[in-house]
Amino acid sequence: MRTTTNSEITKGIVLKTMPYKENDQLVTLYTYEFGKLTIRARGSRKLTSKNAPALMSITEGEYEIALKSGLSNLIRATAIQYYQNIKKTIEAEIVADYLLEYFYRYESENSPSLEHYQFLEGILEALEIGYDYRIIYAYINCFIMKENGVELMTDGCVVCGNHHVDGFSIENGGFVCHEHYHLHDLRLPKDQLQAIRYLYKCPISRLHELHLEDIKPIQKIFEYYVDEFCGVNLRSRKFVKSIL
Repeated sequence: MRTTTNSEITKGIVLKTMPYKENDQLVTLYTYEFGKLTIRARGSRKLTSKNAPALMSITEGEYEIALKSGLSNLIRATAIQYYQNIKKTIEAEIVADYLLEYFYRYESENSPSLEHYQFLEGILEALEIGYDYRIIYAYINCFIMKENGVELMTDGCVVCGNHHVDGFSIENGGFVCHEHYHLHDLRLPKDQLQAIRYLYKCPISRLHELHLEDIKPIQKIFEYYVDEFCGVNLRSRKFVKSIL
C-alpha cells in the first residue's frame, strides 16, 4: 500500500456502480489492500470526467481514495485493464458478471484477501485470453462451494477410498467405486470424473489444460451444491443458463 497525504492508493477491480445524486456514482471495488469497499465518485457521470473510464464494470484500475468512516471519496482513478475481449464476447461477459455479483453480494466489507483478489483477477484474465467460458463457470462454482464449506471427495471412493471409481454420489459428496455405486448415483465417463477432480484441485494457472466437450453433467453437480448447501442465490445465474 502506498500512502499520500490524507489518502490511500490501491489496485482494485470494479464490481458494481450505481448512480448517486445528479452527477456522482457509488462504486463498489474489490481492492488489493482493503477488500470490498464502496466509495463515492464525485462528478463521474459527467461526460468530462477523467475518472469515468476506470469506473466501468469489469475494469481493473488504480484508485486513490480519501478513506474515512462512513462513505469514502474517490480522488483519482486510472485504468490498468479494461478487459476489452470479455466485453466483446457476450458469453464471457455473462460469466464475468456472475463472479462479480458473487463478490459484490457475498464478500464482507473491509476484509482483504490476497487469495481472493488473485482469484478474481485470474478469472478475468482467463476469460480475456479466451479460455472456455463453460469451464470457467464450473471453476467459479468450485470456488463458491469451497468458500462455503462444501468439500467433495475426489481422491477416491467416498466410502472405501478405492482409486478406481465409476461414478459420483450426490448424496455422499464424492466419487464412488463399482462396489459402492447405487442406482441413484451418477455414472459418468472417465474424462468427466477426471475433470471434476481437476476443476476441484487445479490452480487457475493450469485451467487451460482442461478440454472437455460435454461439461453439462459437471455443471449440474456443482450448481446443485451451490444451490442446496451454500445459500447463494445470484440473479445473473439466469443469464448464465441462457448461454450454456
